[in-house]
Parts: sequence; C-alpha cells; structure tokens
Amino acid sequence: MFLTRIYLNPHRRGAKQLMRSRQVLHAAVMNCFPPGVLDIPGNPRVLWRLDYPPSLRSGLPRQGSPSCALFISSPVPPDPSHIVEEAGYATEGGVVVRDMSPFLDGLSAEQRWGFRLCVNPTFRTAAQVNERGQKKILAHVTQAQQIQWVLKNAKERGFRVLTSAEIGGDLPVLENDNGERVDGANLLINGVERSIAEFKRDGHRVTLAVATFEGVMEVTDPVALRHALVNGIGRGKAYGCGLMTLARP
Repeated sequence: MFLTRIYLNPHRRGAKQLMRSRQVLHAAVMNCFPPGVLDIPGNPRVLWRLDYPPSLRSGLPRQGSPSCALFISSPVPPDPSHIVEEAGYATEGGVVVRDMSPFLDGLSAEQRWGFRLCVNPTFRTAAQVNERGQKKILAHVTQAQQIQWVLKNAKERGFRVLTSAEIGGDLPVLENDNGERVDGANLLINGVERSIAEFKRDGHRVTLAVATFEGVMEVTDPVALRHALVNGIGRGKAYGCGLMTLARP
C-alpha cells in the first residue's frame, strides 16, 4: 500500500475547481493510475481525503503557504503529475509518496496513535424504505451523532478512542450527571470539519454528510485496523470519505 500527499495551492484556478466538486476531484484522483493497474482482484480500493489547513478552517493567520493536502491511499504508486501541473506545487516537497507496507505490518496491540478520519456517518431505518423495499440509508447530521457513529465502529475496526486520563498531563475538571467528579473521563476525539456535499450522479441527486475527526486511539486488533486503513471506513469512499491516517500522538 502507498500513501501519497499532494499539496494543493488554493490560489490556483485548477485547485479551486478540484476543491469545489468531489466528483471532479474523484476523477482527478482516478486519472493518476494507468488503465488496468487497479483491476487486480483482491486489491484494496483507492481512497482519498482533502484536508484544509487551520488557517482556511478558522480564518486565523498561519505562517507559510495555506496549502490544502490531498491524501491518496492506493495499492500501487500514483502519477499525480496532472494534478501538480494544474493545481499543486512543482517543487520538492509538493508531492510525497510512501510505501506504507512496513508501517502496516508493524501495527500491534496497545500501540497508541493520533488519528485523522473523514467519514460519511449513516444508518438504516425501517421507518423509511426505498423503491426496492430496502431500509433507507440516512445520514447522521449532528456532531454528537457522528461522534457516536465513530465510537460504535471503532471496536469492529480494531481500535478504541482514549480518554484524557489515559494520556495523563493536565486533566479537565469534569462532573457527571450526579455532580460527581470524573476528571479526565472525556474522550480524545474532536470534530474539526463538517459539511454537506451535493451533486448529481447518473441523473440522481446525491447528498453526503461529511465529517472529519482528529483524536488519539489505541490499537485493539491489528488485523482489523490494517483492513480498515487500506479499505476505508463507512460509505462515500469514492468521494473522499473513509480514509484514516495515523501519526505519533
């Protein structure tokens, strides 16, 4: 598996076009691969995620370029030259491609990592059915619902979100509903971006509730976590959802 980071220059017209449409960006990502190289049975799918820098999310000043980072996870290295030419930086550091196989093979239980995850949290409801009589898929729209979706899916994906008390340091003063002190019981997960993406696909309108989270986790099942990292989490994977990346907390 390979993880590619491409810095996009948001002041370039090509970058603005890519960031405006998840469909356009999906096509640009898939065009990084020659015909046939992704058709090998059993290979993981291509995942991608667009991260905005804090200065663009919050309006706060930031040193250096306000570049957006496009991450691509793929079973073979991509050729993003067309993206760089139209929307990126043709300089050293503008594109970084890393073989993630040694890192994935080195995952083990009880390791702790900082994580970033963009997802499309959804659920099925029997109260509504589609034209085929199946339970309709609806989106979680509040941040509390979306966080609970991540926590619910974490165990199956081989990790758990840690609390402040498990990390140590200065703990926040907290009380439970009974007024009892539970300092450090807060979970280390934070929503950093939320948006609604709408576009047409095959004549139908598609709406995605997209949420990005950062936090600190502990590995509980390395095999399940490796599968989640290379295959993605949740729905909307073609449109920039499902990719989780890890770094030192």
